[in-house]
Amino acid sequence: MLKELQCTNEQVIAVMKEKQGVLGAWNFGSASHGMSDEYSDIDIIFLVDSEEFCVVDESLTKIMETICDNVIVCWPENFNSDSIKNYGFLLRKNEQIFQYDVFLINNGKLDDFMCKIHYTGLQAKDIIFERESCLQKLIQKAPEGELWNDNLHNIIQTYWFHVFMTKKYFARKDFFKMNGVLRILMDTHTSLLLTGLDKIKWGGSANKLHFIEEEKQKHLMKYGCIEDFAVMKRNLLQSMTWFEEDVNEICDKDEAAFNNKLMSFIKESWIHQAE
Repeated sequence: MLKELQCTNEQVIAVMKEKQGVLGAWNFGSASHGMSDEYSDIDIIFLVDSEEFCVVDESLTKIMETICDNVIVCWPENFNSDSIKNYGFLLRKNEQIFQYDVFLINNGKLDDFMCKIHYTGLQAKDIIFERESCLQKLIQKAPEGELWNDNLHNIIQTYWFHVFMTKKYFARKDFFKMNGVLRILMDTHTSLLLTGLDKIKWGGSANKLHFIEEEKQKHLMKYGCIEDFAVMKRNLLQSMTWFEEDVNEICDKDEAAFNNKLMSFIKESWIHQAE
């Protein structure tokens, strides 16, 4: 991790500690799970009193401008609201450019869904500073993380429906439509794997997939959309086989039989017509 990033983080924390309405801060993302490396950025969350939320929000970029040589980008997340703000900064300090992610959570909106996501699984070790034990109180009401859980019957239906859909896109060589459908197939296969094999209670699918068998991770990479439609067709045919194997490993006999039934109708038709 760049020393300029670490220095910036320390300076931001020092400023925010003294800022009216800032109630506390904690680490989020890779740092809170001991997974930081030389490429990591920093994700930090500040809990802000509801009456000062807008004021603190409006001052954030100015704080960065004071601490760093240049604010190159301040990118607001699409989910930003009066409950939570997330800004991805690209900053320059001592000729180094780095990413720094800052979240503000409104203490008066803690029941907001997006707010809850960002204090789920909060632990004392993650706390950077707090006022009047407000984060200790937040820990007591923080939701626990969950293992991935999806409807296996729906996963199987979704998968084979979209396999069938690819036939016409192979025939037309429609790269852009194919790209969207292959993404759905990858996400659906991902959900199958995580429903059966998820090992961690934090993060989204991109985090969770790193903790399943490496060979199965590599299988998912075959869903990529490429210019060579012949190679793409072979990849998808192989992916269907892996999907079947994973269904048999993860699902009960009834769901496995349901998968075999759909596959018997769709796969043969797909092989003959996806040309």
